[in-house]
Amino acid sequence: MQEQPYNYDSTDIVRFIFKHKWPIIVVTLIAAITAVIVSYTITPKFKSSVILYPKTQVSVSHALTTSELIDPDDHIMNFGDEEATEQLIQTLYSEDIRLRIIEKFDLFNHYKVDAEGDYPMTRLHEEFSDNIKFKRTEYQAVKIEVMDTDPLMAADIANEIASLLDSVLNRMQNDVAVEILKVVENEYNLLVSEIEQIEASLKTFGNNRTEPKYISLSEQLVNENKRFSDLKSKLTEARVNANQNLPRKFLVTKAYPAEKKSYPVRWVICVVSTLSAFIFAVLMMLFIERYKDLLKFK
Repeated sequence: MQEQPYNYDSTDIVRFIFKHKWPIIVVTLIAAITAVIVSYTITPKFKSSVILYPKTQVSVSHALTTSELIDPDDHIMNFGDEEATEQLIQTLYSEDIRLRIIEKFDLFNHYKVDAEGDYPMTRLHEEFSDNIKFKRTEYQAVKIEVMDTDPLMAADIANEIASLLDSVLNRMQNDVAVEILKVVENEYNLLVSEIEQIEASLKTFGNNRTEPKYISLSEQLVNENKRFSDLKSKLTEARVNANQNLPRKFLVTKAYPAEKKSYPVRWVICVVSTLSAFIFAVLMMLFIERYKDLLKFK
């Protein structure tokens, strides 16, 4: 005897559910009540966000020496492109910003991470990543989102991260600019020394300015003075760049304490849990029916 396969259509499903309505209703009701209870035990969180645009990353010396007040393609007042947005997001994920936020807001205690327990930094970084997000908007802006049980804390953290962004970017670029300044200063001092030596040598000739060596040294002095003029300009630029401290973003929206919670959304939890329980109950009864049929068949 060959086993007959199940072929359910919509009418059969309705009949099956109606046949086993009480077990299905009981399971669904228990799940719904449990979901309501659990949703009210979850600590609510509030969300605050900052939206900003990157500025074109141009040195101060370039901005001061450019011939046009606002260059359509390259000026410090221009909005950054997609690449600048990505660079900004990567900077927001830097360890420097993370550690400053952890220290300033005492996140070890705020997130209730046991500093003496196992892997405290790992747990703290996981909490940080769960509650603080950075993402790009559809208009190439950068959005800083902070979730916290304290609405004021969420807003303060978001605003502080946006504020730290300037200092971190400036420090990163200034570190390179300072090294460049050291190189230029060294070349400048060497050139000054060489010019002084040439001038001292020329003075030894007195009024005898027709000798080939005097002429050669005079020509060398002219060339070195040209180099000195160029190098002096580079030194000025290097000093400006090494000491620049400019805002690197356009702040579009500042974070404010949220008036209502963003998490959890209780009705979503209840609806999803109830529907899941209903489907589970139907599948469970179907499995039981199928199992009974198999036993009868054997």
